[in-house]
Amino acid sequence: MDLLRYMAPLSATIAAKTKLVERLASSRWNVYQKMIALHGEDADMRHTKRFSADMVSVMILCAIGLILCGIATRGDVYVMVALLALAGFTPFLMMKRLEGQIADKKRKLVMELPELLNKLTLLINAGETVQGAIMRCADMYASKGDGGPLAAEFVMLANRLRNNESFPIAMEKLSKRCLVAEVSVFTTTVLMNYRRGGELFVMSLRSLNRDLWEKRKAMTRILGEEASAKLIFPMLLILFAVMIIVAAPAVMLMD
Repeated sequence: MDLLRYMAPLSATIAAKTKLVERLASSRWNVYQKMIALHGEDADMRHTKRFSADMVSVMILCAIGLILCGIATRGDVYVMVALLALAGFTPFLMMKRLEGQIADKKRKLVMELPELLNKLTLLINAGETVQGAIMRCADMYASKGDGGPLAAEFVMLANRLRNNESFPIAMEKLSKRCLVAEVSVFTTTVLMNYRRGGELFVMSLRSLNRDLWEKRKAMTRILGEEASAKLIFPMLLILFAVMIIVAAPAVMLMD
């Protein structure tokens, strides 16, 4: 990553000259929307430009590696074709990695939301206002400094509220930054009921919280199944190695 940062000025210039940023931001690649989903607001396309520069840097490194391998192998056709194919797949691999990061962030948002909603419900039930409960939760996350993406979003939300931004607008921005259905349902529920206050608002939050906990349990179960599936191949390799170790002495004695 340090090498990519060192190459960033040159790569950014090449990306701007070739209009790579505009191409990646188009509907075909949709990198701009993906950067908003990953990093939040990207009004000046800063994250999109950085991703474009990184892509150019990786392509330059692939080209240099291709030349060096060509010299080392004295122009071996098979090696050159394999490296050229790898270089051609590099942009798609970077896009796949970006999509994986977005999916991981969305999964963390869904996992963190029930715990946050628990704290909000307790504070509101104790007589705290909605804005006050959000600020207290944000201060709690900021003091610990070890929160996930939802904690960072709530710290940003609290800062907007402290700057006297309208509560409905701040909540809508939270929903747009997260781009997760569960967060959108949460913000809609809060905006529809927070003016009523009292027991009705707390009951709506508790009902939503029960649904979110069920989704979290289902997601945890799916993640556990995926982790178990990933362990099958390494376990088979270990079993194969153990069989070889056990059978080798018997085979040697037979010889």
